[in-house]
Amino acid sequence: METSMLVLAVLLAAVQQQPTSQAPVAADVVVIASRRRAALDRCLERKCPPEEEVDAAMDAGAEAFAAGQYDDAKSILRRAVSRNAKYARVMPGKISDLYATYADVAEHEGDETAFINATRNSVTILRRALGEEHPTSIRVSARLGDMWAKLAQPERADGAYRDEAERAARLGRRDLAGMLTFRRAWLALAARDKPQARKILVQLERDYGSEPVFAQALAILRARLALGDGKDDGTEAFIAALRSAGTAEPVLMSEPRTPRVVVEEVHFSSNREILWADIGFWIQPDGRIADLQILRPIKNSDWAKPILQEIATRRYSPFDSRAGDIGMYRVLRYTLRSKYVAKLGSRIRLRAGDVSLHLIDITKMTADRQADTGR
Repeated sequence: METSMLVLAVLLAAVQQQPTSQAPVAADVVVIASRRRAALDRCLERKCPPEEEVDAAMDAGAEAFAAGQYDDAKSILRRAVSRNAKYARVMPGKISDLYATYADVAEHEGDETAFINATRNSVTILRRALGEEHPTSIRVSARLGDMWAKLAQPERADGAYRDEAERAARLGRRDLAGMLTFRRAWLALAARDKPQARKILVQLERDYGSEPVFAQALAILRARLALGDGKDDGTEAFIAALRSAGTAEPVLMSEPRTPRVVVEEVHFSSNREILWADIGFWIQPDGRIADLQILRPIKNSDWAKPILQEIATRRYSPFDSRAGDIGMYRVLRYTLRSKYVAKLGSRIRLRAGDVSLHLIDITKMTADRQADTGR
């Protein structure tokens, strides 16, 4: 849910990134998983401090994932968790991040059990270390709702956001209670349930409408709900609300429909196979898409062509640009796989059941790791 993060940015006053006219160098976004894995190996050989090892493991795991080596990425992070979970009390932030990174990889790889457990641990660690009332403990609890949303269980996601919002309100943290309630509205929009989103908007206006800190977020939500209604499709009002909030990143003007990948025509060579594709494109200053292409893998990516067709129809919010600016570049990773299940009477888990499509922004993942490590 790309637009859901917009509300969080507005409420928490996140640092905005300015548009750039330079495309990421391919090696910065898609790398061969060896250099940072070697750095992790050297770290382990010299028995480096736990904090350094955790950073090295997250780098190596992210690098392996970007290279499509899902099993390696999951193994690197699982072993790092096993070695360092005992340090949760002394460096809760690092261990929580490690669990969250492991959860992201496990979700794409199809291990829903590991995804759920790692996500819950990432939240529990901070709650125990910082206390239930700490703002960070409340803020990261949004991961629980995000988790259920990724697992296509919107009712459980909504319940998780609602429960955490109520807890934040009881603790006097109206700012975080509001943020979590806005998440509920964007979840409803992602599910194309405008009546539910409007119902939540009424609640937000009742509880927070008189508070200036929520004015911009409410204006964005109202404008987003108006998109496509009536003769005026609401586009200009939505763009105006975004600009008033000072958002520098382009925002998808509507939730994209899941691309219709014809699963029956996709052939997996084994029950462990995962198909993935990195799709790159420019978001031009006017919000339209340009230079859309499959970056990797070059071969055996015909299954991803419907995704190209969906992305080509997108429109993002326009953004201010300098003369000669050609926009912002994005690389999205799409993964096609089935999840692990254990057959009745057996503890051996195999990939089985429905094949599903999963998405992560490789551009953002790379930028986040570089920001975390100061590179």
